[in-house]
Amino acid sequence: MKRRHLLIAAAAGAALPLLARAQTYPSKAINWVVGFPPGGGADGVTRLVAAKVSQNIGQPIVVENRPGASSIIAAQYVAQAPADGYTLFSCEQGSLVFNTALYSKLPYDPARDFAPVTDMIRAPLLLVVNAGFPANDLHSFVDYARKQPGKLNFGSPGRGLAHHLAMEAFKARAKLDIVDIQYKGIAPVVQDVVAGQIPMGAIDTVVVLPHLKSGKLRALASFSTKRLGVTPEVPSMAELGYDGLDIAPIVGVAVPRATPREVVAKLNTEVVRALRDPEVSAKLTGLGLEIIGDTPEQFAAFLQAEGSRWLPLIRSLNIKLD
Repeated sequence: MKRRHLLIAAAAGAALPLLARAQTYPSKAINWVVGFPPGGGADGVTRLVAAKVSQNIGQPIVVENRPGASSIIAAQYVAQAPADGYTLFSCEQGSLVFNTALYSKLPYDPARDFAPVTDMIRAPLLLVVNAGFPANDLHSFVDYARKQPGKLNFGSPGRGLAHHLAMEAFKARAKLDIVDIQYKGIAPVVQDVVAGQIPMGAIDTVVVLPHLKSGKLRALASFSTKRLGVTPEVPSMAELGYDGLDIAPIVGVAVPRATPREVVAKLNTEVVRALRDPEVSAKLTGLGLEIIGDTPEQFAAFLQAEGSRWLPLIRSLNIKLD
């Protein structure tokens, strides 16, 4: 009996530092890492939510952009950071799911190195073309592209991201030969499509809506099962006969795997609280974004489901990035 009491006391003693840390968290500035340059959808969402979280918790949050290499640079940085809740990662499917099939070797392991906190938003994608592109609808676009194999380009913000895979899946379904041009982030993709440097891309509503309203870009279809509320005039891929192409980038939050559960729970509470703030939610939905704000367990299940759905496609198309 005495031994049992000693074991219980030891276990309780070991838990005290974690409990104390959770009760005092956060007590200093938080570093929130984004794997894309400023100006893109993930950066904008992160900064908006981070500002509200900072206000609510009374601690500064520094948003740090570490773009490049399909978010590998940012993911590796966060994976190696102290697991204390002071380094957050704005993650997406590419960094935590797709890269496992796209690269033969990663400097991090998504399952081993990260703890999901919450999925903040889902960003619908639109297939958009420059205003001067000689096709006004998806069917005429397909006919035009088939007559020019290998001569048309599309821009994507990073190989292996949802934008890239959406176009690759569409190419395979429509039997098109269109060349992928890589950029570091979605903002320069939009700039070059607007300028006519490249003719098209799969682009988030969050960054493309102003250009659709100004007439500088034209949307041919949404990568969804039904029309989007912010672009009701644009048909969905499923509606046009290309079902199964409903894919949308997400912007979630993850932390190093060993981060105490109590700290993960606190982060989840504060991020979801910020997402539910009327001013924040109005801005996000006004950009065509779907607010999620789920639990760590729900976010983990979503990532697993995305792997089951998209990893076989990546392998069947033999898309490799190294």
